[in-house]
Amino acid sequence: MTGASKTQAVVKLRGVAAGYGRRLVLKRIDFELGEGECCAILGKNGVGKTTLFKVIMGLLLPRQGEIEVLGRKIDSPKARQWVRRQIGYVPQARSDGRLPIQVQDAVLLGRWGTSFAGLRHPSAGDRMLVRETLELLGLENLALSDCRELSGGQKQRVAIARALVRKPKLLLLDEPTTYLDVSARDSLPDLLAAIRRELGLSILVISHDCENLVQVTDRAVVLREGVLEPE
Repeated sequence: MTGASKTQAVVKLRGVAAGYGRRLVLKRIDFELGEGECCAILGKNGVGKTTLFKVIMGLLLPRQGEIEVLGRKIDSPKARQWVRRQIGYVPQARSDGRLPIQVQDAVLLGRWGTSFAGLRHPSAGDRMLVRETLELLGLENLALSDCRELSGGQKQRVAIARALVRKPKLLLLDEPTTYLDVSARDSLPDLLAAIRRELGLSILVISHDCENLVQVTDRAVVLREGVLEPE
């Protein structure tokens, strides 16, 4: 098994295969992520790294194999709904939107479906959690700012804050450096280190280049031809 952890496993994949239509993208994935561990998943564009995240989040059903997250098998619609509430996800694709929205409200949307939805309004606890998360991400002075006016690095921090405000146990980052300038890319390792130190999260990071993340990741694996291998 690739990279079996000595700590309690937060994610376990055994013989997982998945794809789209007749195309098999993941052929046989055996992988474990330990509690509190940060692992980078490397690979060229189009090899299936995002597909792997979709499988972990229960968004794509595997053709075969077993998936276990936080000790629970993800093998039913109810389990797939449950696992998405346990995960903070920061996708690669980002749409800035045209409507004005303050940073604090953009982050508060991360609580939607967790503690409020429909006619149920955000609580004082929700807003307190937003303030704490903004402070952790260094965004407290931008709470009332229009998201459209932020830099690429600031927008990335807002996206991470929106994922963290859900109080997840597992954080998935899909190519977090793609839209960042050099300064923002260089500061990302320190940001992830602070998140790990303060929250003790388990983290999976998709990247095509681990150079900027080597400081904070415990190990890296490479996705090649549908199989995960040690770097």
